[in-house]
Amino acid sequence: MEYGWIEAVHKNKFIVVPQKGKNQYLTSNRIAFSWRGEKLPDNAIQGHELLKEHLKIAFNFIKKIELDTIHSLLNELREYTIDEIALDFLDEPKDLVCKLGLFVALREDLYWFKHNRNFTYTPRTVEELEVVRIQLAKQKERQERTCSIKDWITKLESGELNEKSYLTAGQKFWFDQLLEILIKGTESQHWKEISYHLKLGESFGYDEEKMLKKWLEKVGYSVSPSRLMLLRADIQKKFNKEVLSEAKRVSNIPLPAAYSIPEKIPTFTIDDEKTQDYDDAFSVFESSEDKLEIAIHITDLSSFVTPGDKLFEEAEDRISSVYTVEESVPMLPEILSNDTFSLKAGEERNVLSYNFTINQDGKWKLKNVVNQIIRVWENLSYKQADRLIHEDREFWGILYSFCKIAMEKRMENGALNMARKEFKFEISNSEKVSILKLNRNSPSNRIVEELAIAVNSETGRLLKEAEYPGIYRTQPSYKIVKEAKDENCYQPENIRIEAAKLSTIAGIHAGLGCDVYMHATSPIRRFADLIAQHQLKNLINNIQPVFSKEDMMKWAEEITLRQRKYNRAKKNILQYWKFKYLLLHIQELFEATVRKQLSNKNTEILLLELDCIVQVSGLREYDEEDQIIVRINEISLDPLKLFVSGFKSCPEGELPHSLVDSPY
Repeated sequence: MEYGWIEAVHKNKFIVVPQKGKNQYLTSNRIAFSWRGEKLPDNAIQGHELLKEHLKIAFNFIKKIELDTIHSLLNELREYTIDEIALDFLDEPKDLVCKLGLFVALREDLYWFKHNRNFTYTPRTVEELEVVRIQLAKQKERQERTCSIKDWITKLESGELNEKSYLTAGQKFWFDQLLEILIKGTESQHWKEISYHLKLGESFGYDEEKMLKKWLEKVGYSVSPSRLMLLRADIQKKFNKEVLSEAKRVSNIPLPAAYSIPEKIPTFTIDDEKTQDYDDAFSVFESSEDKLEIAIHITDLSSFVTPGDKLFEEAEDRISSVYTVEESVPMLPEILSNDTFSLKAGEERNVLSYNFTINQDGKWKLKNVVNQIIRVWENLSYKQADRLIHEDREFWGILYSFCKIAMEKRMENGALNMARKEFKFEISNSEKVSILKLNRNSPSNRIVEELAIAVNSETGRLLKEAEYPGIYRTQPSYKIVKEAKDENCYQPENIRIEAAKLSTIAGIHAGLGCDVYMHATSPIRRFADLIAQHQLKNLINNIQPVFSKEDMMKWAEEITLRQRKYNRAKKNILQYWKFKYLLLHIQELFEATVRKQLSNKNTEILLLELDCIVQVSGLREYDEEDQIIVRINEISLDPLKLFVSGFKSCPEGELPHSLVDSPY
């Protein structure tokens, strides 16, 4: 409330001289309470002096007013004017200064009386008092929390609150809230509360993100850019106690009775050197120049991870394992993914075996799918397998030759052999990041790829023919928009093709040259493969399908949405480490292709050596598809920004940057 002296009346409005500020012209309904002293002041100065004196008396009088008593003696069903209340409860109801005290007491009261628009007062009912009590308690708690947060921020900025400080439960909860807002922004359940305390407004932008990162880092809650990207994609590293307990129980279950293939049969896995979750292997039973008898083994989870149990629900929730430059986040606890179900050399493992023959014309023929027990001879790296192929040991040369012919047959059926650039990152020392080129078209890679395609396409065919519901991976035909230098190896700019999609209706996968295709080779790593294995297991055992078409439709949509988030996170993390690498190569030259000129006056380019698409400024004079040389002038890691200068050719005496090939 504001207090002032009414100096005059002009055109039905009171001219009020407030204690501070300019004169105000108010209608009568804007005057809540008015009174006069025994002697009228001559001017505003005298009026304000008298006002101070009256207010002092009135506020002292307020201390004597017992609103709870007044409330208890009034009727809850009617409105009371200030005059009526004064008449019943003031010793001197005509004393205007005392009446002022009563008026102020009623106006400041938020509990006992309802304030009506006509400046009357209605006693609250018992029920209304309880509601107000709860509201006032919440309001008080909110005000106290705001004060606490302001205090914590002051201590954070001064360094008094740091990573060595003992944090109270309230402070820990607040920092957890900040972390969630950093991850989810305005979608966080805490956004409304925290934005009120911090006065953040309605949006969460880069400045707000930077502020929260700074505060969290000060108390040891620091989140690396890569970790933040994972969290924003809902990728959680830890498993809860119930899931870990169930994983331990399952790890102790004996293998079901099944036929064991003789240990003299050569059985191998081929994976990256750092792989621990081996989910597929193969055995070669017979090999000749004309034919191979081969079994492709997929680790059997379907006997242990079943619908309705904790592990199945966890796999359904996570959808897949996630592999980034920095870390691996498994779909199932490591005791299972890296041990119990992993086809580790020397250990007996339950598998689903696809028994094939493949002949010299590259055609795969599936004989049957059976449950078996195997013992892998050796977990080979790609490098080790390439050496065996190069030396033409035993069956290795023939296997590679047949797989190469199988790829050529797929290409005749329309498959694409896309030029792929993959890298090996060494980031153990973040200040000395190195990137090596990987050869994903090596002979051992060709074998692994063709074995996987054989299993995935045959699984799809079996489910389709039996009319068992499944999740198929389909891709419509592509269109060549630009001739490639090598017609057997296309670059992304040479073709126009839609991304592969998940569908419950079987269809072609044009990019792989398959009539039908689904994921089935990695049940440890992908939920889609796990449910495909359940369906196939029932099919070969002549049992009704485990899952319905409606189940598959629901999962296909969920897998698509989740994988989109995962892929975005992995792409962003990869981009971050490429920028970290570029940071070590400031002022060096890189070959690039101009992709397009953007409306924000930036230019999108592709750094060819790193297969890295970036936006830069200062290259507006170049056209799309121009081949240029750029010099890295400056780099920002937060946010990711690249500043370059461009050339049509390398300056004299300089060469563009070139990555080293990985020996692995």
